[in-house]
Amino acid sequence: MTTLAASQPPFDRRKQQRQKDQPKDYGWTLYLIVVTLLMFAGYFVSYDHLYKPGDNIGYNIGLAGGIMMLTLLIYPLRKRVGFMKNWSVLPKWFKWHMVFGILGPALIIFHSTFYIASVNAGVAMACMLLVSGSGIFGRFFYTKIHNGLYGRQSSFQQLQGDLEGSGDVKSVLSFAPEIEKKLEDFRDQVLSSSKAGKLNGWNFISLGFRIKWFSRTLIRELEDAMYADANAKQWNEAQMKRLDELFYQNEKFIRTYLVAVRDLAQFSTYEKLFSLWHIFHVPLVYMLVFSAIWHVISVHKY
Repeated sequence: MTTLAASQPPFDRRKQQRQKDQPKDYGWTLYLIVVTLLMFAGYFVSYDHLYKPGDNIGYNIGLAGGIMMLTLLIYPLRKRVGFMKNWSVLPKWFKWHMVFGILGPALIIFHSTFYIASVNAGVAMACMLLVSGSGIFGRFFYTKIHNGLYGRQSSFQQLQGDLEGSGDVKSVLSFAPEIEKKLEDFRDQVLSSSKAGKLNGWNFISLGFRIKWFSRTLIRELEDAMYADANAKQWNEAQMKRLDELFYQNEKFIRTYLVAVRDLAQFSTYEKLFSLWHIFHVPLVYMLVFSAIWHVISVHKY
């Protein structure tokens, strides 16, 4: 009978399987990388003075960027103006709102040749960068209270259902009572703190790191608990393969369960942060519109 050495580590196929089960959308990341590289390239090209803000090339780049910035207003109007509510689906508008929210300012910066020549241009540039920068924070808060980047808004009750639907700790980890108790105690501690209003400041910021550290600790303990007997008895390949599959299921359960605990504990805080961000973001948009209009008038008049 073929056996495995007791010192042999768990199979790498567990990691490969986990990667297959958790596909990632790299489109947005790739888009940001491309725009960032173009910005760096444009900065160095600007030293060659290939164009000026007022010539045909610079003017048209600025015009394209300005039009993109104007289209950013379609998304909030689509949500609030009655006759616009049938203009395609809202997630598509939100997607283009984010795309143009990065590309538009990038083109405006290209238009300026990375140099501010007047006060009104400086004010418009500052407002644009503030709006674009705050939009990045808004996108982060948005994903924390919605089902994905383009999904519907979540609710506290829905996240509670996700936590309950992730599985019963007692039934899944009944073979490892110490791990089961640690997981339940951690859940009770985190959720009681969030209900008592103690999940703020450092506790809120550090919760994600605590979850990752605790998850790794429990998984190491899970590995010791599940593989100790198998390695001691030198199970064969088929037996170890079945054990690998079971280990992966339990590992995935722990990670999913702890993520659900984190999301539930942080949800109310992220709702407040998103609301505060919205109060801060809207006046900046008005400032940007007025400063951009004044900049265009000044350029064409003087």
